[in-house]
Amino acid sequence: MLSRVADVGSLGELDILDEPECDRVAQEVIALRPMWTTRSPRSSFFTLGVNAYMDLAPSADARATYYDKVAASNALLDRRFGGLYLTLARRLGHALGMPARYADDLARPSCHIWTESGIPRTAGGSIHFDLQYQRVLDEPHYAAATGTVSFTLPVRLPAAGSSLLVWPAFTYPEALTRLELARTTPPLRIEYSLGRALVHTGHVLHQIGPTPDISPGDLRITVQGHGIVVDDELVLYW
Repeated sequence: MLSRVADVGSLGELDILDEPECDRVAQEVIALRPMWTTRSPRSSFFTLGVNAYMDLAPSADARATYYDKVAASNALLDRRFGGLYLTLARRLGHALGMPARYADDLARPSCHIWTESGIPRTAGGSIHFDLQYQRVLDEPHYAAATGTVSFTLPVRLPAAGSSLLVWPAFTYPEALTRLELARTTPPLRIEYSLGRALVHTGHVLHQIGPTPDISPGDLRITVQGHGIVVDDELVLYW
């Protein structure tokens, strides 16, 4: 069951994994370090697998940067995280009241990985809506999608914790003309908990929260994903 977060109707939390399960997923991600993709100039922010917001949304050649890479990426992830995907689909589908499935032409949900030196210490990340699905809708069989979902599932957090900053009064598309006002409006800070997914539509303005105190060996690993509602099914992807 989705639990409302801080009385904000657009945000919910959902228990997915217990702490030992989180540790097993995190250890598997660490074991796959040779497969991580570097996403920052300082080589301290990585992803595992391909994803729509980096590899599809900004691309001039979506086939080359995203769709042609999906099959190999999904095959690896399915072998290593098949149990996680079954649990994730079952619990998200039950909580949202519809069957949830994965699509072979879209990338599996996978991980953001921040190593110690790259974990954000200040609120300097992008303030954004999750609009990567707009490129997915270019595919005819997804064009009639009627809803969107985004989720973050922490499986390893810094010792001092981590959070998401949200601006509940600023939602897409109504807030597009008020984004400068959002920059002067204090956000709501939502602390992450291991194994508990934060679920929303992607249309509430948000930003990665800072972890001011970093300890030696800290890692921040979160399973990231999205969903679109097609024919009363939730199609999960990243």
